[in-house]
Amino acid sequence: MQYTDLWPLLQKDILGVLQADAFIGARPGVLIEPGDTTSVINEEVAKVVGAGSDGKNGVGFLVLPIERAEDEDVSNPFGPLKLTLTVQFVENVPVNQGAVGTGIPIRIYAARAVKILKLYTPVGFTQSLVAQNPVVNEFTDKDNEDLRVGHIEFTAREADGTPLVRLPRPQIAVAGSAYPYTVTVTAPNATNIYYTNDGSHPSALNPQAQIYTGPVQVTAPGMFRVRSFGADGDFNTIPSDTNSQNFI
Repeated sequence: MQYTDLWPLLQKDILGVLQADAFIGARPGVLIEPGDTTSVINEEVAKVVGAGSDGKNGVGFLVLPIERAEDEDVSNPFGPLKLTLTVQFVENVPVNQGAVGTGIPIRIYAARAVKILKLYTPVGFTQSLVAQNPVVNEFTDKDNEDLRVGHIEFTAREADGTPLVRLPRPQIAVAGSAYPYTVTVTAPNATNIYYTNDGSHPSALNPQAQIYTGPVQVTAPGMFRVRSFGADGDFNTIPSDTNSQNFI
C-alpha cells in the first residue's frame, strides 16, 4: 500500500464509523473526492439535506478529502506527519425545523459526531496512526441563515516515526496578456508532474490528467491544476498539495 492510498481509506473509514451510529447514521452522508468541482459539491450538499433513512429531511454531512499534511515537529521535516480531515455538517434550517424535518439542530449532530470520533482509532493501515481530539469550528449560526454549516476537524498523526518527505507545492507562472497563455510549472525534486485543464484532480489515475514535460499552451477558459509526484515505489515521498490557476 502506498502512503497516498491512506488518505482516501481514512476518509472512507470515518464515513463508515459515523454511518454505523444509529443517530448519525440516519442522516445522509457522502464522500467528497479530491478535485471535485463546485457544481459536484453543490449537488452533494443538496443530497445530504434530503431524506435520511428515517424519512426526515434537513440535515446531513460531507466527509471532505485530506488536503493538509503537516509536520508534527516543524523543526524536523522528516519526522511524523499529522493528517487533518474535515467532516462538514449541513442544515437546511427551514426544512429541518419544518413538518418533514428532524427538528434537531445541527449542533446536536455535530456534538454526537465529536464524541464518536474521540473514541475512534485508525487501524488496519500500513502506517500506524494515533487519533487526536477532534475540534469543532466555524459554525454559522446567524438567525437569518437558511443554510447552516459546521466543521469538525479530525487529526491523525503518525506514531511510527517513519521518515517521510512531502514534495513542495508546484509553482505556476503565466505568460501572455490574452489567449493562448503560456503556463510554466516549477516543481523541485519531482519525478512526475501531472496537470489538468478541466479542474479535476491531477494524478496518474485521472484519464484527463497529462504529464507535464514543458510549457503548456492554454487556449480556453478553465482551471489549470498541477501536482508533483515522486518515483513509483518511493513510499517515503508524499505527493505535493495541488496548485491551480483560473483562466477566465
